[in-house]
Amino acid sequence: MPGLKLAKHHGTKRAKEPVVLEEVDIVITSYGTLRQDVEMLSTMDWSVVIGDEAQHIKNRRSQNAKSLTRLHCKGRFLLTGTPVENSLDDLLSLFSFLMPGYLTKAAGKLSQEDRAWHSQRQSQRAAAYILRRTKKEVAPELPDKIEKTFFCELGAKQTRFYQDTLEKTRREIFNMEMAGANAGRVQFAAFTELLRLRQACVDPRIIDDQYPAADSAKLAAFDEVLDECIDAGSRILVFSSFVTALKLLAQHLTAKGHTFCYLDGKTNNRLAMCDTFNEDESIPVFLISLKAGGTGLNLTGADTVVHYDPWWNPAAEAQATDRAHRIGQKKVVTSIKLIAANTVEEKVLELQAKKAEILKELFNESEAANAKVSLDDIKSLLD
Repeated sequence: MPGLKLAKHHGTKRAKEPVVLEEVDIVITSYGTLRQDVEMLSTMDWSVVIGDEAQHIKNRRSQNAKSLTRLHCKGRFLLTGTPVENSLDDLLSLFSFLMPGYLTKAAGKLSQEDRAWHSQRQSQRAAAYILRRTKKEVAPELPDKIEKTFFCELGAKQTRFYQDTLEKTRREIFNMEMAGANAGRVQFAAFTELLRLRQACVDPRIIDDQYPAADSAKLAAFDEVLDECIDAGSRILVFSSFVTALKLLAQHLTAKGHTFCYLDGKTNNRLAMCDTFNEDESIPVFLISLKAGGTGLNLTGADTVVHYDPWWNPAAEAQATDRAHRIGQKKVVTSIKLIAANTVEEKVLELQAKKAEILKELFNESEAANAKVSLDDIKSLLD
């Protein structure tokens, strides 16, 4: 940025007094550093505050959101590819920073019809302040993205394993309800058991380390995708929400003699690992935890993305796929979802579709609110 003084406020050598930062035009920092230095940064007057990756403040009770809101500024902007991840309540947090009090939560108990009206009203009010830019608009040269869903049929052994886990889940929840457990305990238990069901779909060895790898439907499907990609000269990013599944895949790849990169929440050298993968074309696979590596990384060295298991939120999966499908990519990117057929994973897909519809409705409202006024529109006002 020619003519502007820039400072990176991060690390042990960062400024300790406001006067140091007042000498520059632009200050770049992280949410973590903001949390630590909010007492100092909130004493300064800022012209504009821009929050990138705004999903980090979607919980307005979090320290990230509270710290950002404490900054004194004349202008406020947020950048995010996922303004809504779970429900329209996510927007409340974003607008609590942008325009406090502008969006409101539904008060009291409402009928389903009244709640739908309120949600639509909040979407319409928010839409006027949302400017959407798609990849086609900002990077028309970007290759296409192909999305596929592969349904994996469980074998007899894994089907029995899944059904046993399902029956155990139903029985435990029923017993808790009959014993008079409160709704909170029952809900927590239900989520725990649902997690086990998903693990039974991904790889039963996550639950039972004696289960034979040869009877894992997902592993067999992954091998097919891997062999096809290697034969075609393609390179793969594999995302999973289960670190244990990634470690089992790592063991499997090692046994087959394949080199790979690995990243989860405990990986310290994230950027170095990404550079290694992008620069070394002999590495065919990068195993990545969805939570740890689903955002903020550039991995255009890959042209195939495998979602080993579905996550509740389609926006999180889309962000993960965009690690490869971004500026700098020269090849068509193929995104593949592996879904265990006739299991809870199909239910997750249905839930994803509902969440995607919420986001679509919001963007439709935004595009309508930000549409340019045509000559005919002006003429109609003058009639």
